[in-house]
Amino acid sequence: MDILLKPYITKVQSYVRDTVDFLNTIPEKINPESILVSFDVTNLYSNIPHELGLTAIEWWLDKYPDLLHERFSNDFVLKCLQFILENNFMHFNDIFYRQKLGTAMGTKVAPTYATLVLGFLEEKLFVTLEETFGQHFGNYIRMSWRRYLDDCFIIWDRGEDQLADFCNILNSMSRTLK
Repeated sequence: MDILLKPYITKVQSYVRDTVDFLNTIPEKINPESILVSFDVTNLYSNIPHELGLTAIEWWLDKYPDLLHERFSNDFVLKCLQFILENNFMHFNDIFYRQKLGTAMGTKVAPTYATLVLGFLEEKLFVTLEETFGQHFGNYIRMSWRRYLDDCFIIWDRGEDQLADFCNILNSMSRTLK
C-alpha cells in the first residue's frame, strides 16, 4: 500500500520532505513583524478515524487517477487499506488488543496515509478559509502553510486575533484530530 500511495504525497501542497526541503520553502524576505508559528497534531496516527482516512484516500485516488498503476483499481486499494486499518493487533501483559481507531505507528503505510489524510483536510481548510475570510487570506494560508507529517509551520504576519481564529478553525476540521 505504501508503494501505491506514496506518489500522491507529492500532490499535497503543504508537504515537506525533510529539513532541507523545509529550509528551501522559507521566503528570502520576511516581514520583521512576522512570527514562525508551529502546530503539532496531537497523537496523529492513533486519532485518524477509519472513515475519514478511507474518504481522504478515495479523494486522492479520484483526483489523480493517473498516479495509480493500471493493474490496481481504486476499490482494491481502499479494501486493502481498510483491511490494514481494521487488523492492527498488539500484545501486552499476555492480552491481545485490536486498535479500533487510527493506524498503528509501526505500519509501513502509516506516514503516507497520515500525510494524505491531513492533505485532504488541508484542501477543505483552504476552501473554508476562503469562504470565511476571503480569497486573499485563503491564498495566503495555502501558499505559506507547510507540514512534515504532524508538524505544521507557517510564517504568520497577521494579528494574534486572526491566529486564534485560524487555530480554532484548524481544530474544527476533524472531531478527533486536534
